[in-house]
Amino acid sequence: MGSKYGGFPGGGMGNMQNLLKQAQKMQADMQKKQSEVASKEIETSAGGGAVIVKATGDKVIKEITIKKDVVDPDDVEMLQDLILTAVNEALKQADSMMEKELGGFNIPGLF
Repeated sequence: MGSKYGGFPGGGMGNMQNLLKQAQKMQADMQKKQSEVASKEIETSAGGGAVIVKATGDKVIKEITIKKDVVDPDDVEMLQDLILTAVNEALKQADSMMEKELGGFNIPGLF
């Protein structure tokens, strides 16, 4: 003796509206959380603090600081490596922070 509405109690339409409202609230909550995480700053360093990179949670590099004593015209490759290491670590931490903070919004295919 099933319902003609596929087994939704209460006629189906009320439940569909509730589901839609819940989905809209979840989307709004997720967007708010994303904005909060995006504005947080991350600071990483390489070479014992010789290169410091500041980035935001949405992976925007805000600042790169290089100590003068690490600038060696005869070894530019080392400085390049230190910068790459610090920047890549900042981006990795931004991804990790975003994943951790939005873990409660685990929607397949979203991230």
